[in-house]
Amino acid sequence: MAIDFPDNPTINQQFTVGSTTWYWTGSVWRLLISEGVQGATGPTGPTGPLGPTGPTGPTGATGPTGPSVTGPTGPQSQVTGPIGPTGPTGPTGPEYDNIDAGTANTIYGGGITINAGGALG
Repeated sequence: MAIDFPDNPTINQQFTVGSTTWYWTGSVWRLLISEGVQGATGPTGPTGPLGPTGPTGPTGATGPTGPSVTGPTGPQSQVTGPIGPTGPTGPTGPEYDNIDAGTANTIYGGGITINAGGALG
């Protein structure tokens, strides 16, 4: 029985006659072998021994320091705390006599009299 393959096949093009398949390599037709039904995967084998640790590489350069960032100041409280109790009264200072018989609220300085009383306007 003669097989009539295609005249202008492309690479990896398959051609089947009956239960047999060929593929074109670019220069010849090759028989495509079927692998058949694949069986179940077998159990995993034991882990092999750990190999030696390789040498440690050099340490890289330290990167630049990042910018210093200060966060915003929090809000200031608008609540004033309670006023504390009044402290004890201190001792009374010494009393002096008006020895020059001057007028109250008047300052005397040499030959000039300065009146200190009255309201500022």
